[in-house]
Amino acid sequence: MNPEAEFARIRARFRRPEDRSAAVDQRSTGVPLELVLGRAQFAGVTIEVRRGVFVPRRRAESLIEVADGMARTFEESAPSSATRVALDLGCGTGAVAAAFAARHPDWQTHACDINDSAVQCAKANAARFGFTVHRTNWFRGLPPALEDRIDLVIAHLPYVPTADIPLLPRDYRAVEPRCTVDGGRDGLHPWRQVTATCYRWLTSGGCVLTQVTADQRRAAVAVARAASLPARTIECDDGVVVAACRPKN
Repeated sequence: MNPEAEFARIRARFRRPEDRSAAVDQRSTGVPLELVLGRAQFAGVTIEVRRGVFVPRRRAESLIEVADGMARTFEESAPSSATRVALDLGCGTGAVAAAFAARHPDWQTHACDINDSAVQCAKANAARFGFTVHRTNWFRGLPPALEDRIDLVIAHLPYVPTADIPLLPRDYRAVEPRCTVDGGRDGLHPWRQVTATCYRWLTSGGCVLTQVTADQRRAAVAVARAASLPARTIECDDGVVVAACRPKN
């Protein structure tokens, strides 16, 4: 986005000249525009964002598009009298949960994160979009009632290899916790943790989705299959979505 477009966003957000001036000063020092505005656009919804919490990236909208299609397939091919369940795992602001809940209000949507700032930010968005937030370390700490009940886990996980962290845009590196982007040596360490523990939380035929780079595609599929989760990849404009599903009973 060019400076003129950014200023237009700032001008629309802040009415008082002094507030606009302060916002321009923040942006000029490298604060990401979303944090200057206190909000971000993501997959058709406007969500609150806060410092110390991962700012949702537009490229992750591919996860929502895939999840949306899978949700509709579930509804059409296997009608169920029980309420279907989705989980935004490692939710940050809760952007994924907000976008999914806006499209599927009949689903029971949950979100979780271990970071206190993220949990508080997600709760602010949950109040508007109607999802439930939990403070958990991945699946540990979720309500036992969700075991064997989750149809879709949407996991926007850290997938940047540790050695590539310095290549990320400086604006975001300076304000976001490193753990929200650092995926370990090959970028797939969080994916290994999630696939190793998600099986018992998924319902029969339930799936866990994540996004990786094209170079990580084969390794990500192998990680899922090692956890007894048959997996496939979906090519998207902004990367690759991996869908790993628990076999149907």
